Amino acid sequence: MIIIATSFILAISAIITLISPCANANRDPIEGRYSFSLTTFHPSGTLPQLSHAIQASTLGPPIIAIRGPFGISLASIQSLPSPLIRDDGTSRFARVTNSIIVGHTGVNADGRVVIEAAQRIAVEHSYTFQEEMPMNILLEEMSLLFQEYTMKPGVRPFGCCLLVAGANDGLFRIDPSGTVTKLDNIWKDGEGIAFVGRGNEQQIIEQVQTKMKSLDRGGEEQGTGTSVEHVSQILIQVLKDLVIGGDDKLCQFIILASLKNTASDLSYRVNRISVHDEIL
Repeated sequence: MIIIATSFILAISAIITLISPCANANRDPIEGRYSFSLTTFHPSGTLPQLSHAIQASTLGPPIIAIRGPFGISLASIQSLPSPLIRDDGTSRFARVTNSIIVGHTGVNADGRVVIEAAQRIAVEHSYTFQEEMPMNILLEEMSLLFQEYTMKPGVRPFGCCLLVAGANDGLFRIDPSGTVTKLDNIWKDGEGIAFVGRGNEQQIIEQVQTKMKSLDRGGEEQGTGTSVEHVSQILIQVLKDLVIGGDDKLCQFIILASLKNTASDLSYRVNRISVHDEIL
């Protein structure tokens, strides 16, 4: 009996051994031997870990930015897990220099680390050269930081992307691979729109453009120019209509950041409003 039982067990083991390769062959290769290291290329020519990081960066809260002669206006949503929580401690936007604002989306923890690095780099540049850090140097330094974490052993890529807005330079995105992309969707000379994060980018940008054109026509008829406050109202309305859609569980607050171009200086302001509020 013992010999028969042993033979039966060996037969079952042999069958399992034969079946296992077939089962593994049906799996996505990304789950196998090509995903254990950041610098291991898949036969298709991609880096699976980096692809996952880029995907994570597109799942974060949407950020809309508008740049014009009035300055810069940015807006995003804030979702909290409980009505008892008033804030999650994550600053969606940060002022890096007098004329540059940086926003992040994707993994919040990674965004906080990257924003802190951007502010540190800007301060070190200002201390060393006694000048405000130019946009092109900031983009280069941040791109190198992102790219370093795609090759550095023992770490993973950042699962966030940055929206960098300069009052005089434009709107840029830095993704987890370190790629810098200029995002200005120009609808008028010197004015542009950018979008990053979760959502239908084309639909949101078209909606913002339509509302901005209506605002421009109204301003021309009344003899008043476009202001940051008017632009912020447009961003709030677009987020409510196309992102939140009346679902208060999805979002409780809208975070606004603005860099107002005044006669003497660029004044920076961050405001958080409830989705039920109609005005700032």
